[in-house]
Amino acid sequence: MHITTKEIDSSILTAHIELDASELAHYVERAKKQIAEEVTVEGFRKGKAPQHLVDKQLNTEVVRTEALELALEGSFSEAVVQQGWDIIRTTDLKVERNDATGLRYSVQVHLWPQVTLPDLETIKVPRKTIEVSESEIDEGLDTVRNMRATFLDKVEAAMAGDRVEVDFDASMNGTPIEGGSSRNHPLVIGGKSFMPGFEEELTGLKAGESRQFTLTAPADYYEPMLAGKRVDFSVIMRRVQSVLKPAADEAFAKSLGNFTGIEQLRVSLREGIANEKRAKEKQRVRLAILDAIIEKTSVPAPESLVKSELDEMVHRFGHDLQGKGIELSMYLARMKKTEDDLRKDWHAEAKRQVRITLVLRTTAKQKSIVVSPDEVEAALNEAIGELIRQGQMTEDQVDPQRIRNALHERMLTDRTLDFLEGTCATA
Repeated sequence: MHITTKEIDSSILTAHIELDASELAHYVERAKKQIAEEVTVEGFRKGKAPQHLVDKQLNTEVVRTEALELALEGSFSEAVVQQGWDIIRTTDLKVERNDATGLRYSVQVHLWPQVTLPDLETIKVPRKTIEVSESEIDEGLDTVRNMRATFLDKVEAAMAGDRVEVDFDASMNGTPIEGGSSRNHPLVIGGKSFMPGFEEELTGLKAGESRQFTLTAPADYYEPMLAGKRVDFSVIMRRVQSVLKPAADEAFAKSLGNFTGIEQLRVSLREGIANEKRAKEKQRVRLAILDAIIEKTSVPAPESLVKSELDEMVHRFGHDLQGKGIELSMYLARMKKTEDDLRKDWHAEAKRQVRITLVLRTTAKQKSIVVSPDEVEAALNEAIGELIRQGQMTEDQVDPQRIRNALHERMLTDRTLDFLEGTCATA
């Protein structure tokens, strides 16, 4: 077998692989044997007839097609071992010659870039101490009380703590925002469930009154298309209600379940808030470690991988919009943007995600971090059972291999992050 390569860029090469007549003949014989096992010759059991009788029934074109598939798979696997390729995927397979003289084909090989990790012991990210204040517990208790509150219509102007219902329309540069309108939308002023500043603008309005105002969305706003942008709102107050919350007493605590009194409820709230803070701090520390590793070493971000990451980001965004009943094309038209604009806006983040992926993959490889097939299968059975129980899909709709691959990737990532946190995070 003869192999020549031509580098397209740092992570893509074109491989030309050639088999001579004898090497190709080996795969032709393998193809004949495999097909023969399925051929029935009168007077003989399947797979037991003499070869010369089987050969008479073999379709030459079928043998040729099967031999080609075997030759492509076998020779490329051998080439991967010989060349030491660490492959992401292959594209653009072209058979240039396939006849009695041999086989020649080319294929584009996309390779994982080489990453040299720094000494992980030199990277230290301090954890923040998790503390829960009494005021945070008070806020949590207030949230629980709001969930059990009753409401009383009022004619006075809305104020902090009131429940209101509003009609609103949001636009940007005079263009309505897709999904940016609602009617009789309920919220509690001060509940922080809307864009910062929105609820404060509602104070002072009585039922039937209207107001127009402009807000600037935070830079990290959950809707990427609005992040950091000025948004115009037109609001009509439809209803104002006083919120009558139950007293935070022993009877209220006992009404919620297995609480002996208000102090036990506060202890439970403290634990819940602390757990939420610990989860956020774990995420912060892990991202800080990854950023520190990237900063300390030259982690490449090949454009082919960045493009794939952008493809996935656009796909996820479109899927999320569909869940809200909005088509991506319509959304972009309303926002006066194109998909290319999205990709430009997200390019830097896509590069960062590629670098993070490369750091995690290299760490797992160098530190021999693995997830066993048995662990994946156990998680797979649990995941499929849960999907079916929740009615998200039927048994016929389940794609075990897709779920298996996703679970393996997630479990390996979690295990690698655990390792990095254990190595680099300090108290």
